[in-house]
Amino acid sequence: MRDGRSALAPLLLLSALLVQPSCSLIPSEQPLIGFPPNTAQQVRQNASELAYLQGQPAHTPAQQKQIAQLSSRLQQFERDVILTARSLEQQNHWRDAQQALDSAIHLLPDSRALHRARQQQVERRQHQEERVRTELEIHKGEQLLKDTVAYQHLRQLKEPGVLNWLELKNFNRKRRASAESLQEHAQRALAREDYALAQRALKVAQGLYGEDLPLASEVREKITRDLALTSQKLRPAKPRPANRPRKKVEKLPIAELEQSLDAGDLVSARQHLEALEQRSPQPPQLRSLQLEFQAQLASRVTTALQRGNELYSQGEIQRALDIWREAGALAPDNLDLQASIARAEKLLENLKALSAPRGAER
Repeated sequence: MRDGRSALAPLLLLSALLVQPSCSLIPSEQPLIGFPPNTAQQVRQNASELAYLQGQPAHTPAQQKQIAQLSSRLQQFERDVILTARSLEQQNHWRDAQQALDSAIHLLPDSRALHRARQQQVERRQHQEERVRTELEIHKGEQLLKDTVAYQHLRQLKEPGVLNWLELKNFNRKRRASAESLQEHAQRALAREDYALAQRALKVAQGLYGEDLPLASEVREKITRDLALTSQKLRPAKPRPANRPRKKVEKLPIAELEQSLDAGDLVSARQHLEALEQRSPQPPQLRSLQLEFQAQLASRVTTALQRGNELYSQGEIQRALDIWREAGALAPDNLDLQASIARAEKLLENLKALSAPRGAER
């Protein structure tokens, strides 16, 4: 009997613990920071009522009104939680801000707004952590810059020796490691568009490398380019000049030019374009049409060169020459066309000379 009682004793004790509310094994719910104590109960009740009503096959006008009211209350709760979390972030209470959102998500696990706010908070926290780590690395680099001056004085005071050489070698190793780390932090800051912090890190890295550390030229050029980028981004915008009365722009007759371009008639298009340019040396109305003409001309020349080369390789010299001459009339300054024309003409002359009767040459 004693053995049976001793075996039942642990089971009876566990049953008593489960029955007692104060000894419940279920973890207690985290309170909502910045809200009254009964807020969680109200939100849970509103969410339950809303889910029940939305699950009904049909809704009466009264139920539709109640659904709208419950949805509005829950949306307002979401906005209040997000604003509370942002306020805690601004006070640098990141853990409390995270707890506020996590507690709200526990109440409304299907809330897209709360999950989106939580993800954005994680990203902001990561960026803030990156900023702090970059600040620490900048501080270390600045201290090494000060030490660089001290080591230069030490080299002037002490005679060259093994200890002095080892000290300098170890110190230069620290300089290089710090400069490389600052470059990595600067690249991440540039990716976040935090140009001011990136500029500070790059300037310290540039100073640490100095002129005495062996360094690849592309690394120095990369730092110079990144510094130029940060300076450009941080440069204050130029004030806009006062509005001046606009000059009356002459309206040019461009309809015929547009028709020629649409038809692909580049000869006519060139004539219209030159006539319009004489009327107005820098016509803003013609800018797009000038670009279109140049694009069509470049395409026409490229096609002519390719087609002519194909015919030339097949022995169709005269046909190739005709195509090149037609394109050359549109682009007389194109060296490739002129060279192809001269090559074809020379070959035709040689062929003509070879095919001529012997007596004709005399």
